[in-house]
Amino acid sequence: MHSSLRNSNQQPASPPDRKRNLFVRTRSTKREPFAHMKFSSVLLIGYRNMISNKLRSILTIGGVGIGIGIITLLISLGFGIQDMVIREVTKNNPSNIIDVSNKSLDNFILMDNVALERMRNIGGVEQVETRTSVGGKFSNGDTQTDVVINVISRHYLDLARSDINQEIGSKIFTESNGVLITPKLANLLGFEKPEESIGKQITYTSTVTADMFANDTESTPEETSKRDTDDTLTIVGIVKDQTKDDAVYAFLSFEEFQKRYGNVAGQFAKVRVKDDSVIESVRLQIEQTAFTTESIIDTITEINSFFLIVRIILVIFGTIIMSISAMGMLNTLSISLLQRTKEVGILKALGTKRADIFKMFIFEAFLISFFGGSIGLLGGYGVARGVNYVINFLGEKYNVTPLSFVEVPSIFIISIIVFIFFLGLVTGIFPAMRASKIHALEALRYE
Repeated sequence: MHSSLRNSNQQPASPPDRKRNLFVRTRSTKREPFAHMKFSSVLLIGYRNMISNKLRSILTIGGVGIGIGIITLLISLGFGIQDMVIREVTKNNPSNIIDVSNKSLDNFILMDNVALERMRNIGGVEQVETRTSVGGKFSNGDTQTDVVINVISRHYLDLARSDINQEIGSKIFTESNGVLITPKLANLLGFEKPEESIGKQITYTSTVTADMFANDTESTPEETSKRDTDDTLTIVGIVKDQTKDDAVYAFLSFEEFQKRYGNVAGQFAKVRVKDDSVIESVRLQIEQTAFTTESIIDTITEINSFFLIVRIILVIFGTIIMSISAMGMLNTLSISLLQRTKEVGILKALGTKRADIFKMFIFEAFLISFFGGSIGLLGGYGVARGVNYVINFLGEKYNVTPLSFVEVPSIFIISIIVFIFFLGLVTGIFPAMRASKIHALEALRYE
């Protein structure tokens, strides 16, 4: 009896029990029917959809490209012209040079040796050179002409960064009675070729008013009593003005001028400082002595302020253009979603994840923004270079020195790359979210 019970307990399970156990075992080992799509497949589907609607894609990419191209063109020309202007302004005006003068009639002070020595003793000052300008007449035989005589200290032209050859400029300090004149002045003195005047003697007359004489300890009554005199000078060199060909002036050394007229004070000075960091401090101390100071930094600041306003206008203009391009992209992706609703339903019915659907639409948006941005950036820069080339080509016919006024700052390129990414993300995220949330059955029923 026990054995029969034992045998009955060891009998195999009935067919229904086997089915139930198989069902349980199958559920416990069940795997996901569809894993995430490969990233390469997501890219392929997004790319395929873009090229399947070529005209629409070309128009959308073209819109983005035109927008970014216009911005690149304007920015590259804007920055390029700004740098060109600053280069031309600072070419003969280094940033570590301060121009000093006395423009205040209410509080007039002479730029005599005492004032110049006070400037030299200011901390951070390396060199001080001076200049004064007086009117006079140059005569060569029966030919006579009015002229402006620039009386300069030995290294004034070095601080002025003049285009005058250093060897020629030094002749008025090394040769007795030497004077430098411009080509136009040589012509007015009767020389057909300016070079023919070199070595020739001319007579000059100059009037120095009483308020131009220094009141320091080096002055004597005999010196200050001199006013008008006729004397001879020897032309030792020709200097060409870097701004205009019809300039009429001459350069004479302070030593030579004071030998004839006495201790004449300077009217202008150039002060060289060690570095830009001390400019404001030096200027403040000079201005406390009643002199007026100017620096190329002031001009650069004004130029930068002007172009800052231009840049703000360009940013506003570019924002409007890119907003239109973004709306065009958004419209394209929304239409793409409507056309691909059934495709999305089929993919979801096969087990495609929401994240994969989201990636497909986002990738399509990134493709459009990437191609449009790249074409716009290269195209805008290319057009700017073309404009630069055409203007320089036309300028050569009028002997205008070629200039480069195209520049794309690295920060702008980085900004464009970030903007392209941001544009693709913003315009693609809304259609991508809508596509990922579509129910499979509703998508399959969609007509």
